[in-house]
Amino acid sequence: MLPRWLETPALIVAALLTLAVLLYAIVRGATYSNDFKNPYRVARTFWQTGTLDIKSEPRYPPTIRVLFAPLAALPIAPAATIWALASLAALASIPRQLERLSGVPVRAQALAWLAVLPSVVDAFVLGQIDPVNLFLVTAGLVVARGQWPTLGAGLIGLAAMIKVLPLVFWGVLVARGRVRAAVVGAVATGVASIVLLVAFSGWSAGLGSVAEWYTGLGETEGPWGLVVERNSLRENNESLPVVLARTFGALDPELTRNAVPLARLPLPAIWGAWMAILALMAATWLASARRARRAPPERAWLGMFALTAVLMLVMTPIAWPHYFMWLVPATVFLSHRPRVLLGVGVLGLLGMMIPTLRGIGCHMLLALLLFGVVAHDLYRGVPER
Repeated sequence: MLPRWLETPALIVAALLTLAVLLYAIVRGATYSNDFKNPYRVARTFWQTGTLDIKSEPRYPPTIRVLFAPLAALPIAPAATIWALASLAALASIPRQLERLSGVPVRAQALAWLAVLPSVVDAFVLGQIDPVNLFLVTAGLVVARGQWPTLGAGLIGLAAMIKVLPLVFWGVLVARGRVRAAVVGAVATGVASIVLLVAFSGWSAGLGSVAEWYTGLGETEGPWGLVVERNSLRENNESLPVVLARTFGALDPELTRNAVPLARLPLPAIWGAWMAILALMAATWLASARRARRAPPERAWLGMFALTAVLMLVMTPIAWPHYFMWLVPATVFLSHRPRVLLGVGVLGLLGMMIPTLRGIGCHMLLALLLFGVVAHDLYRGVPER
């Protein structure tokens, strides 16, 4: 809490900094200098030709090409401006949504947001999907906790239609007893996706795009595919399997820039270790979901949100530094642990600044640490102070 006489100057400084970052993000987007260009280009191709170009951006589901088509109908400058404003509005709305979900006041979330601020700013400046998707998932959980669980599941489904990873958050609904809503939301999302693709591109092209995308994910976007393609193995990819491969695997030294190789184990052993860690975390998630039934509802919802977000980060073979803005639910859950949050903030900032720290997976290690602390507090019933 700042002294009252400092609140107004602090708000003015924050507003000016936000405006500067907003203008910077718009300029980068308008000049094809950030990642907004990737969904924009494939959506513009669809708008102009009706072609669902999967090969150019295989990591995005086919549906984003249709959903973004109206935005891509505009020239890049106004499109980038609208997207930056939408992302800023999403970020500004998330603290209030988290308060509705968890009962943690917006002011009490300040240190939690500060701990992951570098990743949040990185995602925003890069024109990434994550700010909007984090809002959709958070709002979906808020709605699902209330009187419209199926609608909440649908909002999570919309986020998955933009970028597929958020589909894991249907698991939070299952953990909190909204099984029917999760199933209906998943089915409705699948049906809506097929209808959207078929309605705007035809049966053959629509269904074919799904098959092409799914095949491409399996062949080239898994960690083994990344090694074969020699793609996305640099230090900025802090996904757990890639970090393990860089540190302990028999990778070509040319692919391990800014890494700290400690061993040269066969890569199948590395993938096996990743799967074992995933299995252990999944078991911890299940145990936490069972124990959360005894916790206050607001702590249970936020705790399962936090654990699921980290599990999502560990599952993906691609985890750039901006992905770790998904640690916000965990840091908000741990608002009663300021020392932990300060440590996360300092190490996270150093990780952004020092390539070697990213090479050893600094942000992923922080995510695993937060997973353990959240699971401990949820299992032990440590109350928020």
